[in-house]
Amino acid sequence: MNELTKELIQVAAAVAVGCTSCLDYHVPKAREIGASNADLQEVLALVRQVKLTATMKADEFAEDMFRSGKTELNVVTAGSSCGCGSGSCCS
Repeated sequence: MNELTKELIQVAAAVAVGCTSCLDYHVPKAREIGASNADLQEVLALVRQVKLTATMKADEFAEDMFRSGKTELNVVTAGSSCGCGSGSCCS
């Protein structure tokens, strides 16, 4: 993978997690090695789509949970998920 692609991935990751200090570092570095404003805008547009979809899915899931009246807890064994406790997000 070339350096510009790696840097654009790091920009995308920084946008996804909302890390402004990471953006402050990686955006100028990406520009330094050849990223155009159009490249950076494309990264932002792609990440926004993913974040929006994930947020909408989480909201829909929450609504379903609230409506269902669920009272049971999910029991998760160590190492079986991302650590959030749900056991279903990373299986």
